[in-house]
Amino acid sequence: MSNLNNLLSVERIESRFADGKELSDAGAVTKKSPLSKIRIRHLLWIPSLLFTRTYRLLPSILKDLLFWLSIIHKSPASKLFAKTGYDEFRTNIDIKISSLAIKGAPANLRKDLESAFSSGFYSVNLSNLSKLDQLINDVINYSNSSHAGARPYFKDGKNKQIENSFSAYYSFSKQDNQKINSIIEKDLNPNFDYYLSALAGYKCKLRDISYSLSIVSGANSNDEMHQDTYASVAKGFLYLQDIDSDCGPFEYLEGSYIDASFRSNVTNKAVLQNDTHSAGSTRLREDTLENGMSRYKLKSFTGPKGLFVIANTGGYHRKGSHNSNKPRILLSCGVKRKGAINKLLINLFEIIKSAFK
Repeated sequence: MSNLNNLLSVERIESRFADGKELSDAGAVTKKSPLSKIRIRHLLWIPSLLFTRTYRLLPSILKDLLFWLSIIHKSPASKLFAKTGYDEFRTNIDIKISSLAIKGAPANLRKDLESAFSSGFYSVNLSNLSKLDQLINDVINYSNSSHAGARPYFKDGKNKQIENSFSAYYSFSKQDNQKINSIIEKDLNPNFDYYLSALAGYKCKLRDISYSLSIVSGANSNDEMHQDTYASVAKGFLYLQDIDSDCGPFEYLEGSYIDASFRSNVTNKAVLQNDTHSAGSTRLREDTLENGMSRYKLKSFTGPKGLFVIANTGGYHRKGSHNSNKPRILLSCGVKRKGAINKLLINLFEIIKSAFK
């Protein structure tokens, strides 16, 4: 095996993975305890935590009444509302409000932005990622890994262990996120922010994106076709390797986000069948999956190292099959999720501002 110090970051990870070794370089950087990482700014999280805790404690009917446009209220909490057009109505509201992000863009871009909004994704190839190597090496050593929702079982309530499933996500520091954005900004279309905003559903910029290093092997819960929530959500995937159909490519059902009727029907069915494990981030299975696959075009993002995909994961998506001996290594990223009211205020402000330019 080659000397690890002479290998690039991704090759080093592949080499260690093949040898069954720990991914971090022992002694390179000392990981800090969770308590040592606490800062004054973290106190700003308290209102959000209280909001979430209050939501969890409320009866189902009150959740549906009080949080109907909240991003955390992924699906109807009560069967009463699941039997109505409640979820389709609020999904359509989110689609309308999110589409306003396009109206604040220059007129000559709107046709292309509408196409990206309707399909649910935008992709571009970046040519030079060499400056990311040191950042990738560092993050494995200073960040504690998590599964980030990619669990070693399907969300069907059975909790059956998937053999040879491995998922590790390492979150970059705020400083390193800024460095990554500075590196890739030079290789992006100047209009990238408008595409990102169209998919997020509100005005945002490259600098708002946060990253994590994703190292995945085998199947996991993200192999099932699913939506993250009823509302628009912008996530990204920057390939650090060449990815073919056997390497777990990101896959998306084109146009599924703007089909409020289909998505809400699937969600309501899950609620009525007590499928609480997938009612929010709804899974497509069996006949419903077959219906979805025939209804929409499956876009499988295979491509070379440097492929950068931004997608609205309010639409149906999944991690494709992983049959390679190598782990799939990429940068997973996204911007903050916003509820409908926040998105509306941001988009109206941008529309008014653009009218005076």
